[in-house]
Amino acid sequence: MQNQKAALSRSEELVMAALWQLPQPARRADIQKQLRSRAAWADSTLLNFLYRLEKKGYVRSEKEQNHNGYTALVRRQDYAAARAQEILDLFCGGSMSHLLDALEDSGRLELPALEALRSHLDSMITENSSYGDYYDTWQG
Repeated sequence: MQNQKAALSRSEELVMAALWQLPQPARRADIQKQLRSRAAWADSTLLNFLYRLEKKGYVRSEKEQNHNGYTALVRRQDYAAARAQEILDLFCGGSMSHLLDALEDSGRLELPALEALRSHLDSMITENSSYGDYYDTWQG
């Protein structure tokens, strides 16, 4: 999503989430099976979403014998990071701290999750040598 692709609707996001969970290229029937618990769409509806995703540059379709195979052109991590940044910018002034405050204030972030987040952040910082001495002095 680094090259600013068109925004996705919630339904298109559901299709992409299903596609990301499958070996690719994935057949329409496999995508539909993956979506079964979230959306009971007709074949034509799913095909329409796949066509729109292809037009927006998120998916490529390839003819394989008597069906199409669909491949995601955008990584799940890249899309998630871009959407998270949009939410941060729109609702939290770009501040991760404001997002965490909102989650905690609404009861959606409790102590076990905070402890796991702290541990994960510590690991990320220690494993990324570009943070260097700054982190060492910050730790005190």
